[in-house]
Amino acid sequence: MERPSTKATRWIKFIGGRNLIFTLIAGVLLGALIFVFYHVRFIFTPLAIIFKTVFAPVLLSLILYYLLDPIVNYFEKKGVKRMYSILGIVVVLLLVLGAFFVWAVPRIYSQTASLVNDFPQHVENFNLTLQDLAAGTVFESPIEEIFDSLEDVVYQIISTLSNSLGDIQTFVGNLFSTVSGFFVILFTAPIITFFLLKDAHNFHGYFLKLLPPKFREDSKELGGILNSQVGDYLKGQFIVALANGVIVFIGFLIISMPYALPLAILVTITSVIPYIGPFIAFVPCAVIALLHSFQMLIGLVLVWIVEQILNGNVIEPKVLGDQLKVHPVTIVLVLLVMGNLFGLFGLVFGIPTYTIFKAFGVFLFRKFKQRYNRYYGKDDGEYEDTEFSQEEYPAN
Repeated sequence: MERPSTKATRWIKFIGGRNLIFTLIAGVLLGALIFVFYHVRFIFTPLAIIFKTVFAPVLLSLILYYLLDPIVNYFEKKGVKRMYSILGIVVVLLLVLGAFFVWAVPRIYSQTASLVNDFPQHVENFNLTLQDLAAGTVFESPIEEIFDSLEDVVYQIISTLSNSLGDIQTFVGNLFSTVSGFFVILFTAPIITFFLLKDAHNFHGYFLKLLPPKFREDSKELGGILNSQVGDYLKGQFIVALANGVIVFIGFLIISMPYALPLAILVTITSVIPYIGPFIAFVPCAVIALLHSFQMLIGLVLVWIVEQILNGNVIEPKVLGDQLKVHPVTIVLVLLVMGNLFGLFGLVFGIPTYTIFKAFGVFLFRKFKQRYNRYYGKDDGEYEDTEFSQEEYPAN
């Protein structure tokens, strides 16, 4: 008769013991608080605006921090004071960004304006070329019907843009304003990066002091894995995207691809999306190349093949390796879900977000296994792999 009582006591201890009531009450109160906040969420609008304002520069600053911190550490080991190396690197970074701003923005503006204005004419020229090729064949009538419909769609799009934005130049001006805002972020981020490089270790120590002593070791372990997994991924994807953009831009210049700079920037941006990013960028590039000439399309395909070979066999293996330890099928599923939920933001940050939740999930499950072994392991068998560390972090 004693055995059931022992098991019941052991179960109560397993799910929290004397702290169980407190945990349940805290959970109920937290749920009620979330419910109330949901119904008065309009009061958080200013916080949402603040978050949207600071998110982009802070995120870029974190990427720059992960890129530059190894360089700062290298110079520090060589005897250069950390402050001097940080100042030198930030000054060089600002000069590079300034030179790029002066060189790139006018070209982006002019080429984008030209693309928007000339696109209907490109469609018309392509139509005439196909009609000449199909003249006297069975394809002549279907091609005419297709391009009559296509012309209607193109002019309807242009008309819609003109009505909603005033005219095409206004649209380009708005686009230029957006690009200018992006470059403002580029100049704000180095300032934040400077203080991250200077005081990151202080931030880390201050955060640990806020935690109860019994949780600090686990927090350091978990933070180390998140820093390695997410930080290295963001840094690696930034390098890979930049390298892909440079390679494609050089290839576009070689084949005299029209609108080379805006399209290369598009390739750079979409390269941060695993697997489907290259396809997203290829479609508009192929359309523009095809509207220009069949020879240009062939040249684009050759450039794309070379870029994909270099990316798959040289750049990604060297830069990323197998940092995230996430199966390719999992990556595709995460991208589908996050893209459907959050659009472009979900596609770009879906994988690192999944990695964060995965790390927390692994951590909590291993804590569960440790607790199970403590109360049930001797009688019912023990779980394996109960330690959570960077060396033993699971590969799948």
